[in-house]
Amino acid sequence: MPDVQYKGWRIEAQSYKSDGGRWRPKALVSIDEGGRLRLPHVPAPLDVMCDTAAEANAYAVQMAKKWIDNKGEAHILRM
Repeated sequence: MPDVQYKGWRIEAQSYKSDGGRWRPKALVSIDEGGRLRLPHVPAPLDVMCDTAAEANAYAVQMAKKWIDNKGEAHILRM
């Protein structure tokens, strides 16, 4: 899945296959703020598992967008 741009942030889906064969959604979000790159990981809740990589990546991107909407600006302001 290609990286997604959202509100100035770049979202990279990094879902991975678990030991049980199902997929765990995970995303890396990044933003360049004044020459400083911020790279928080946004993991899914532990109970979220998907049957395919595509499904997990789609979930990861939506989860990252929610994180950006809810915490992204505050995360930048803390730095």
